[in-house]
Amino acid sequence: MNRLATEKSLYLLQHAHNPVHWHPWGDVALHKAVSENKMILLSIGYSSCHWCHVMEKESFENPEVASILNQHYISIKVDREERPDIDAIYMEAVQLMTGHGGWPLNVWLTPDLKPIYGGTYFPPETTHQRPGFSDVLVRMAEIFRQDHAKIQERASQMHQALIQDVMDHLQPTSYSLTTLRDAVMTTERFYDENYGGFSNAPKFPASMHVEFLFRYDHLVGDEEARSMALNTLRKMCLGGIHDHVAGGFHRYSTDFKWLVPHFEKMLYDNALLLSALTDAWRVSGDPLFESTLKHLYTFLIRDMMDESGAFYASIDADSEGVEGKYYVWPYEELQQLIPEIDFPEFSAYFDVYPGGNWEGSIILNSSHSSLDFSILTQSNHDEFNDKVLQWKKHLLTERTKRTAPVTDKKILTSWNAMTLVSLCKYWFVTLDETVHEVIQRNAQYLATKAIANDQILRLPEHESSNNTGFCEDYAQLALAFGWVFQVTGDESWLEKATTIVKSMVSTFYDENKRAFAFTQAHQTDLLVRKKDVFDHVTPSANSSAIAALLHIAKLTGNKEFNILAEESIEALGSILSEHALSFSYVLQLISDKLSHSGAEIVILGTNNKPFLEKLSMTYNPFTMVINGKTFIDSNFSTLRGKTAPETGSNVYYCKDFTCMSPISTIQEFEQLL
Repeated sequence: MNRLATEKSLYLLQHAHNPVHWHPWGDVALHKAVSENKMILLSIGYSSCHWCHVMEKESFENPEVASILNQHYISIKVDREERPDIDAIYMEAVQLMTGHGGWPLNVWLTPDLKPIYGGTYFPPETTHQRPGFSDVLVRMAEIFRQDHAKIQERASQMHQALIQDVMDHLQPTSYSLTTLRDAVMTTERFYDENYGGFSNAPKFPASMHVEFLFRYDHLVGDEEARSMALNTLRKMCLGGIHDHVAGGFHRYSTDFKWLVPHFEKMLYDNALLLSALTDAWRVSGDPLFESTLKHLYTFLIRDMMDESGAFYASIDADSEGVEGKYYVWPYEELQQLIPEIDFPEFSAYFDVYPGGNWEGSIILNSSHSSLDFSILTQSNHDEFNDKVLQWKKHLLTERTKRTAPVTDKKILTSWNAMTLVSLCKYWFVTLDETVHEVIQRNAQYLATKAIANDQILRLPEHESSNNTGFCEDYAQLALAFGWVFQVTGDESWLEKATTIVKSMVSTFYDENKRAFAFTQAHQTDLLVRKKDVFDHVTPSANSSAIAALLHIAKLTGNKEFNILAEESIEALGSILSEHALSFSYVLQLISDKLSHSGAEIVILGTNNKPFLEKLSMTYNPFTMVINGKTFIDSNFSTLRGKTAPETGSNVYYCKDFTCMSPISTIQEFEQLL
């Protein structure tokens, strides 16, 4: 029987009515494989994955395929967002076997969890390019039954490869400005001068690397680094990867021009882009980044946030069984919706023409920002921009009448924490009271629902043995609470952050390797305990842990945290610059450490806003700003004794744990800046 009907994961529930006898990952399935001596077919994906849907319809809903699986295998479904630890192990295995990875991820395991074969999407029948799923199932079952020695040899080889610790192959070295310079030179080799980005198709947002380039430019004055970052974000904002109607960004572009996306929308992408675009707006003052930021923020609040203040995981790529159907436009429909007098201008701006730019339909995109377009057409920018906003508003109203893609309302601690950090950064630019309220709601949700019995949960509100938080959950939550303290001045957030960091170190830190494991030591349902050191579309667990250590150390003056972070960075060695695009987040942290302009500005009192406004559009990533009331009785030495006047506000400028005398006038503050 299929055992997924009682699961909470939307992805697992999508497979609950398959004729396959699916099991969730757990003791029942794992013991069953051993007792019956059957191979495990492990299938991993996520709810908004287009090719996961395709393979389900083609294979997992097929009674003949199900019959093979049910007779010869223990079939296990895993949601990679709930269990990234399982996904990471077997993704590495498939990459070792085939040279590539992705989802759906399908892996053949021995009863003791060792991988012997795997791949991503399998068509139902064998083609010239790919083996058919049924044929592979039958052939693997035959080999398992008839050639035990071959199976064991393959399993042993893969197990030996997987237990290798990446840290054993690295030579610890000290870092310097040369580390960053070499990383930028590596970046230049991959940079697309025409369309931005750091790869050929498919192109991913690379938000963290953009932020590193901004930091490097601020550190040494490298115009080329700044140009690469700004051009990449501009092309993304104008391209089809950006949802011009509702705001937000799709997961990645299938082409090198950022035109045709994979249409799913992920919380983590949009959280990281909120941060990168905030930096871009501060660096450049470009109204394109300002408008895209506001649109992105609106999308997050309208479409991704629930009534509790938590953020959902993703929105599907498919609707009515068709990828992108919700987002693309027939030419004739646009002709009907846009006023006839506006249509030529609308078409010129949004790349609209008969026949469309993708499979007979139109993905809205533009070659120019509204400001550049109005200059080229010699039109009034304010008037044209108002038109663009009206067009978008009208199209959004019409689009909401369509059958919308499914939203995966799963709430993940680390992704919410990343979003919270970006919202805090955004607030320091906008100083918007509604943003402040969203920050407080999300922080309160995480504080009350993501922590149980002093443990961080992967899925808030779901206390179970399979809901253990991973290192990234601890690290990102600590970092987020540190930022909430900076926004609110409420020391309880800093106390929570400090407690989480201490727990993170005791739970995940490997003193011998000077790196953080992804999982807790007591987990017994995994083949190996891995270290996650490479940044991908999100910061690695190791990078996140280092960031939390440094951030909370700077806020509290905790020297032990700082030493651990320094050692963990140095343990990575020369690989940082050689594989720069895989260490974007760590490179940001090194930039911070090497900065001699880094400081803390503490603003305390009842009239903080004028001082905050002076900082709002100043890009200085190495300066930490704290907004509060008073810290006269603080538990932290870095804050204790900093007070506010009876009226107005005091500003403390501190560097290297030494503070100047407080100032209380805007004139003095301007001179200081």
